[in-house]
Amino acid sequence: MERIKVSLLIFIVLVILLTIYLKDYIRRVFLALTIPKAIPFLGSVLVLKDSKATEYLGTYMSQLYGRISCGWAYIIPFIFLYEPEHLQEILSNSKRSEKNLLYKILHNFLGIGLITENGHKWKFHRKLIQPLFHINVLELYIHHFIQGSQEFLKHLKDKENVKITFYINNLIIGILHRSMLGVEQTEDSPFRKGQTNMLYRLTRPWLLLDNFFKFTSAGYNETNQKCNLFNYTKNILDEKIKSGKRNPEFCLMDALIEVSRNNQDFTYTDVINEICTFMLAGQDSSGAALAFLFYFIAKHKDIQEKIWKEQKCIFENVHSNITMNDLNKMKYLEQCIKETLRIYPSVPMMARVLKEDLTLDKKYCIPKGTNIIVSPLITHRLPHIFKDPLKFDPDRFSEENIKDIHPYAYLPFSLGNRQCIGYKFAIMEIKTVTSILLRNYHISLLDKTKDIHILYRVTLRIKEGVWLHLKPRNCSKFV
Repeated sequence: MERIKVSLLIFIVLVILLTIYLKDYIRRVFLALTIPKAIPFLGSVLVLKDSKATEYLGTYMSQLYGRISCGWAYIIPFIFLYEPEHLQEILSNSKRSEKNLLYKILHNFLGIGLITENGHKWKFHRKLIQPLFHINVLELYIHHFIQGSQEFLKHLKDKENVKITFYINNLIIGILHRSMLGVEQTEDSPFRKGQTNMLYRLTRPWLLLDNFFKFTSAGYNETNQKCNLFNYTKNILDEKIKSGKRNPEFCLMDALIEVSRNNQDFTYTDVINEICTFMLAGQDSSGAALAFLFYFIAKHKDIQEKIWKEQKCIFENVHSNITMNDLNKMKYLEQCIKETLRIYPSVPMMARVLKEDLTLDKKYCIPKGTNIIVSPLITHRLPHIFKDPLKFDPDRFSEENIKDIHPYAYLPFSLGNRQCIGYKFAIMEIKTVTSILLRNYHISLLDKTKDIHILYRVTLRIKEGVWLHLKPRNCSKFV
């Protein structure tokens, strides 16, 4: 109890000191910008709890507030940047910005890995892990994608109407267990139960204090979850080291064990943390992307027919195995995936802090230390870049049209040196699953009149899930 009182006292003192410090800062920067309405002290944070408000701002922010806007998280100001030229200034230069303190909230969920780290350790780990996501290595994962997709089909067999999101989550977790850990998933795997408290803490300022949060039930559950994830992964690692055997099929843990043996500064604890990062980040992002993709494909019969025709041109029959060459031929399906991630990027917002002063549009001077929010959700819906931005139109990403898109106008996996290391893995995974599903089933929405509602955690999700009607295709050979 005494520690809680001390933490609260420190928090109050810091608030007072920070408010005094921010007076000049606010005067210099924020009076030049259009500021959305906010609740006193709470600022703009509660918008995150309202999915409709989040999506509305994502669609109309630039029209309402101009090329640059700002908001508040309690007494901390932050700037929204969404114009491609501004994002290029931030993301193309690693010396200009880094991830801010908000990512520390994710430590208990994702561990201390590539997503949450900064500085030398991040650079060192990125350099070691990057080769394991080279295109030649990624080809070794295709077997896991196929195996998971075939099990996915078995679960769907003889079903007409399904909540496909339930099966997607199980599918992705299974693929990740094999490709990352080299084991089959079990019912008691803690990775089936992982859940972040980031949004919960952000909307309750007293929980941002770690010394206070850890004494709450949510803090206890999160710490317990982290221990379960760590110990589960450690047990698999220990067994692999003890047996000295590698999996017959490639998995990331085996590769990282070898990296650790050749680099003493990359410890087995680092291996565990990075594996936990990939396991948790991979299931949320890929699962959400597949759910949105299936929704759009089921909604637009003409687009589904184009994907189907492309599949028939690539494969001899329904049961043909998939190779890297086959995946590379799925041009139209890739356009559909890109368009899905444009409208609903799995990670709609990313936070940075400036490491040096920055001037934008020759008139906005943003000082070092400013918190920046980069929002793919907003950028992807800028009407002067993507005409009719809420329309699902895969042809935006055709070979002839994509060259007209600014290189920093599309960033579902971020851009620059902090671009998601596993984005090619995710695209290949989504292509494989979709190809196998659509070669076996025609899909349609169970309720075509019902709109989807978005749920924001750290990733975007479909609140009520996606219900599909499955109709088996009556052909074993393609003509």
